[in-house]
Amino acid sequence: MVYVVAGKDEIRVSIPINGMPPGAADALLGWLRAEVVARQSRLTEDKAWLLAEDVKAGWWEQNQARFFGK
Repeated sequence: MVYVVAGKDEIRVSIPINGMPPGAADALLGWLRAEVVARQSRLTEDKAWLLAEDVKAGWWEQNQARFFGK
């Protein structure tokens, strides 16, 4: 059974791990941490789009030879 205790400044959640696959708890905690950071971020949707495009362009520059050779 999942237990939730809500306070003024935080929420405490207790989740049993019996039967949970290895790594599932870490994956859940990673997702929760990312969610907290995302909610605190001041990154606009437009700036996020530009950042994603920059990352994709950089990845492509580094990896296009894998697809087309040198």
